[in-house]
Amino acid sequence: MFSNKIILTFLIFFSLIFTNLAISETITFGSSVYEGEVKKGKANGEGTLTFSDDTTYVGNFKRNKPHGKGVYIDPREILYEGKWRNGKLKVKLNKKTRRIIKLSVEEGQTNFFEIRGTGQLISKWFDAEMNAEGDFVLSKKGKRDFESAKRALESSSSNSGSGGSS
Repeated sequence: MFSNKIILTFLIFFSLIFTNLAISETITFGSSVYEGEVKKGKANGEGTLTFSDDTTYVGNFKRNKPHGKGVYIDPREILYEGKWRNGKLKVKLNKKTRRIIKLSVEEGQTNFFEIRGTGQLISKWFDAEMNAEGDFVLSKKGKRDFESAKRALESSSSNSGSGGSS
């Protein structure tokens, strides 16, 4: 049984190498390098993006952005695996807070946080930052967006109660 696993792993490894060799192209983006499938001159399909700090993303791409299943290995060699959407991975920290890891072929990795709204806005997420005590609170942008969403909600609920006769 053990030898079957080794043989299977060996076959998968070599099939991936030969598949990538047949359709692999290299694209340089400033300080990062992409190697993998390309469509219309853009990273599209399976590939590897290596950043200038030697961190890497391996997985699916769509129009030069990580999109689909993939793994990012950060500078501390921590793995972030999951389904990426338009270059972003949402990592749940707890029920109210999540970390957003954003990868860009031009800028590399950036991180930010979001916290869940309250009350009727519980299904929405807002930009957050960590305060001096180590708690996550709404950032200036998060406060603006929260207040705007709250006003829009109040406006729509007050309009829905009135009849439309003229």
